[in-house]
Amino acid sequence: MLVPYSPQQIKSYNESNARINVWEGAVRSGKSFICLQRFLKELKEGPAGSYMICGRTERTIKRNIIDPIFSILGDKIHYRQGIGELKILGKKIYLVGCSDQRAEGKIRGVTLAGALVDEVSLIPESFFQMLLSRLSIHESKLFCTTNPDSPFHWLKTKFLDREHELDIKRFHFKLPDNPSLSQSYIDNLKKEYTGLWYQRFVEGKWVLAEGVVYDFFDTTIHTIDVRTKQAKEFILGVDYGTHNPTAFCLIGIDMASSPMCWVEREYFFDSSVELSQKTDYEFASDLKDFIEGLNVKAIYIDPAAASFKAELNRQGVYNILDANNDVLGGIRFVSNMMTTGDLKIGMMCKNLINEIGTYSWDEKSKDIGIDKPKKVNDHLCDALRYGIFTHFKNMSREDDITLEDIRRLERPWQNQHDFYYTPPHARVW
Repeated sequence: MLVPYSPQQIKSYNESNARINVWEGAVRSGKSFICLQRFLKELKEGPAGSYMICGRTERTIKRNIIDPIFSILGDKIHYRQGIGELKILGKKIYLVGCSDQRAEGKIRGVTLAGALVDEVSLIPESFFQMLLSRLSIHESKLFCTTNPDSPFHWLKTKFLDREHELDIKRFHFKLPDNPSLSQSYIDNLKKEYTGLWYQRFVEGKWVLAEGVVYDFFDTTIHTIDVRTKQAKEFILGVDYGTHNPTAFCLIGIDMASSPMCWVEREYFFDSSVELSQKTDYEFASDLKDFIEGLNVKAIYIDPAAASFKAELNRQGVYNILDANNDVLGGIRFVSNMMTTGDLKIGMMCKNLINEIGTYSWDEKSKDIGIDKPKKVNDHLCDALRYGIFTHFKNMSREDDITLEDIRRLERPWQNQHDFYYTPPHARVW
């Protein structure tokens, strides 16, 4: 059954004729879909020349842009897989991932007739500025989507807030602007987000990260007596420190239970309190004792802890994986899991519970548009984030893991098929 466009989708499709056109607002609000439709129209009717599709990574470009294009146009697309090029309606399109400042160099010298940027607030400002300079063909246009961020983010202060000065069209989307969403889905989405994330991703507001990170945390709701649980497997999150504390979070998992994850127990050693230091050998021995006899599937450690990982290997501890250190993505995912009741903290984990209650946003960084928690009393919170976020992100093979992705999983992450594939109806050069 075909779903009609919403009034906001129709309005943005018809009026997005400025040099810069930005669809912003709540998640799942229909902005990306209509932006893509408008970009396809531009490929058909816009100026001759090369075009570009940009995103944070190649994976996000494929998932958010290329796969939907295939579903719309099928074999009308020529996709040079591995080369980073598409041909649609006779137009050559370059595909560019831009996760850091170095990405700017990828597009120097190119001349473009148009471009589409997915999740523009996540790309470097230098890349965005360079991309604008490359749009030099007459009547070239830029089409962008984004979720809200800090009100001091460069995209908002330098572009969106200046829409009356610059050649910009800005279209704000809310959940009701996506006519394909059921009310039950909207209700569930609202339950999954809280605090800062609710304001940004559900209400679509550009708001500051202020106060306590896990401001919703309630020991009467978010803790559990782990003696009532029997894990099918465990994972371990490790925040390693020499002068700073070292912390382990042992996380029990049973995908069929409620909650599906819980922190079984913690390890915390602070040399400044103990008035002594431990060597890598001693910490590795402590870790072996901590997990002895348990079915620990993976140990997630900060990638920077090279010496500690080497010592663990020397002592015969394996299944060691680098933790994903996407701080904001990890905090958001842990928040969602606690809010929905999918993750709880064992009552005996007193240090972790205390940390969660005081883990706060850094006020100094908010003025420059950066969301960053204070690096104070955060070691068990980091260990928890390393374990939960990295494990489930690996399971899903997605760049922006959501609870919806987790609930679709049917088998262990080690057996998941490779993320990259070519739809059977697509012609690949």
